[in-house]
Amino acid sequence: LFRSIQMLIKRATGKDCKQELRSQVFQDFKTHYGNHCNDKTCLYDGIKELIQKLKDNGFKMAIVSNKADFAVKELQSIYFQGNILVAIGEQEDKGIGKKPVPDMVFEAMRQLECEKEKTVYVGDSEVDLKKEKNAGLPCISTLWGFRDKEFLQSQGAIHLAKEPKDVFTILQNGEV
Repeated sequence: LFRSIQMLIKRATGKDCKQELRSQVFQDFKTHYGNHCNDKTCLYDGIKELIQKLKDNGFKMAIVSNKADFAVKELQSIYFQGNILVAIGEQEDKGIGKKPVPDMVFEAMRQLECEKEKTVYVGDSEVDLKKEKNAGLPCISTLWGFRDKEFLQSQGAIHLAKEPKDVFTILQNGEV
């Protein structure tokens, strides 16, 4: 994400812009985004209940996102504190590749001390499907997020959750 943001800033400021100004614009962006990352953010209906049910049933959970790491951690603390213990955002500067590279998933598994054979990825896009394939993990694709059923199936989705409660049902029934 930071590389993407920096490229956007470079394009917006033009080729003759001094690096010091670009650096200041980037710092200003990070400050603004950090202060406003929750402005238009809310949980989908049923997510709070799903997360609680998963936790109550012994599931370990992590958030893995290509968004800025500081913002992912901020939103995790607002919405999931105590329920989702690991939140990982873009950390390419630390050598952790972003989606669809599986590095963030592997890092989350490491932090949660989870075995690959007991890990399932839940996502809402073709990038998530590519990441789960690259990680060698089963995936539950959600239909309330970024993409619709037909598109996800065209990208190889097998396990589809129409509503958040379906994620628990798929896991409970051992479908993945």
